[in-house]
Amino acid sequence: MTKTLYFICPTDCLEPIINYTFQQENYYYSSLGNSTSFDSNMLVQIKELIKSKNIDEILFILSNNNRIISDAIGKQCFSEINGLSFFYNQVIEKSNSKVSWKVWEDPTLLLSHLLNIKIKELTTGLRYFLDQLPKISGKIYDREEKVFLAIHSDLICKGYANFN
Repeated sequence: MTKTLYFICPTDCLEPIINYTFQQENYYYSSLGNSTSFDSNMLVQIKELIKSKNIDEILFILSNNNRIISDAIGKQCFSEINGLSFFYNQVIEKSNSKVSWKVWEDPTLLLSHLLNIKIKELTTGLRYFLDQLPKISGKIYDREEKVFLAIHSDLICKGYANFN
């Protein structure tokens, strides 16, 4: 039986949907907009959970209409919540490049980019604590279609581009 650790946003309320869709042993870590910071204390806790529960896979999931991401590129009503200001700046930086990103035509590009950043941060951090890493990936939950979509590749969602 697969054992999966999910990084989710509490505003998405995805736990029952995940439990119904992926009927396996599921564990959750919740942070607003998947904004968690992977400092050494957090990485030690994740390592201990991976070892104690024999976690095979880690999935970062956001809903395509995530309230925190929408707020970051909108009115910023939640920007004063502890720890969100840096995260909001990351989101705003990417959403402001909408000419090249076409964020408004395909919001999964922005979500994919943000999830790819978290995947890279966690992978890099866990390499110091574990010899063998579980599979780490991301998905976007499409509320209208009621399906989990694979995120866009990190090759599509680069942090910057150079044009000659």
